[in-house]
Amino acid sequence: MRRVYLGNDCLKLKDRFYIKGETFHYLKNVLRMKEGDVFIGFDGSGKEYKINIENIKRTEILAGILEEKEVYNPELPFNIQLFQCIPKGEKFDFIIRETTQLGVKKIVPVISKRVIVKISEDKIENKIKRWKKIAEESSKVSGRVFVPEISKPLRFEDCIKEKKDFGILFWEGEREMNIKKIIKYLNREKIYNKKINVFIGPEGGFDEKEIELAKESGYFTTSLGKRILKVETASIISIAILIYELENIFLNLFKTTTS
Repeated sequence: MRRVYLGNDCLKLKDRFYIKGETFHYLKNVLRMKEGDVFIGFDGSGKEYKINIENIKRTEILAGILEEKEVYNPELPFNIQLFQCIPKGEKFDFIIRETTQLGVKKIVPVISKRVIVKISEDKIENKIKRWKKIAEESSKVSGRVFVPEISKPLRFEDCIKEKKDFGILFWEGEREMNIKKIIKYLNREKIYNKKINVFIGPEGGFDEKEIELAKESGYFTTSLGKRILKVETASIISIAILIYELENIFLNLFKTTTS
C-alpha cells in the first residue's frame, strides 16, 4: 500500500483529511489514485493514517480516515543536527537524501569561506522547497515518522553560535582527537534527547580561523582518518559512525540494567 507524506496542504478535521496543493497533485496526477482507493498517510507527528479517497474535486481531495494509530518510533533517542557546508552540483541533494535515512533531525546549509556555490536570493526559496521535498521522500522510504527540518542557508559564523548540547566539527587536519575519544565524553544522561550539532566542510575544507572559532565555541574537532574524502562521502560516513557509536551507549546501558 502506498505511503504518502501529508504536508501543510492537508487539513485534518475530525475523521477526514482535506487535501490540496502538491499532495493533491501527487495523489491525483502522479499516483493516479481514484475514488475508493486507499493509502497510508503520515504527517510528521508520529502517527499514521489509513485513508480512503472519498471524493476528488478539481483542486481538492476529500478523504476519510479509516484507521489512526501511533506507529513504532524508529527515531533516534538524540537530536543530530547536520550543519553541511554547501558543495557543488547536486551533491547536497544526495547528502539530504542519505542523512535523512540515517535519522538526522535538522539539516542546515552552511556558507563557509571556501564554499564555491553562490545561491541568489531569488532562487533560495525554490532551493529550500526542493530540499524539503527530497527530505520528505527519503523519510517515506526509510519508514521514519518525522521529516527533518531544512533551514535556509546561513553563514558559518552564525551557525557556530547555534544552541547545542554537544558539538563536533569534522576536520581533516585533526591528528589527536578521534571519534572513540569523543564518545568517552558522552553518556546517556548527556545525550538523551539532546542537540548534537555536527559540522561538515565544503570541497576545500574549513580554514584555520573557522577551526579556531569552532574550538572557542566549545566544539570538538575530529577527523575520519588519514585519507581525504569527498564531501558527500565524509557526510554520510561521519553521521553513520556517530549514530552507531551513540546508539551503542544505549544498547550497552540496556544490557547492564537487564543483566
